[in-house]
Amino acid sequence: MARIKSDLSTGEYAILGVLRERPMHGYEVARRFAADLDLGLVLPMDMSTVYTLLKDLQEHGLIEGQREVVGLRPPRMVFHLTPEAEAVFYRWLEEPVERLRAVRSDLLIKLYFARTISAALTARLLDAQIAACHAYRDRLAALAAAAEPNSFERLVLRSKVTAADATLTWLQEERATLEG
Repeated sequence: MARIKSDLSTGEYAILGVLRERPMHGYEVARRFAADLDLGLVLPMDMSTVYTLLKDLQEHGLIEGQREVVGLRPPRMVFHLTPEAEAVFYRWLEEPVERLRAVRSDLLIKLYFARTISAALTARLLDAQIAACHAYRDRLAALAAAAEPNSFERLVLRSKVTAADATLTWLQEERATLEG
């Protein structure tokens, strides 16, 4: 029996999200990450990467594959989630990202899937991310205030505070959009 892997990459979680929609074969999954499509705008993955991640997810018991024969074409493997994978995916989906730089990748992928599931889930994710970003920003602001006035440390910390402020503004605007 395969061991359930607990910490997955963003790509692995994204594949679980795609397979949550319906069972698919590897080519269909890979196509969802093409650079010109929604998921590929944030997380472009080529065919070989997707197939490697599918193999890893299968080895860890999060997806299962069934051989499918269609006409005279060679058989292909159609993948679907295991019940454990669905729980793993939803736990990941509701957690805010810890690092501000992960907002540009992980959070956007989470928002993509949350938006396909429900406005309530999207709101919970945005609320959690806003709270996490406030805590991050406040911690950095306190460190910046304590740093020597003309130090490089203060320059770096103030830069990060400014980035956190911009991210907070964007998150709050997205949250307000949900309210109509």
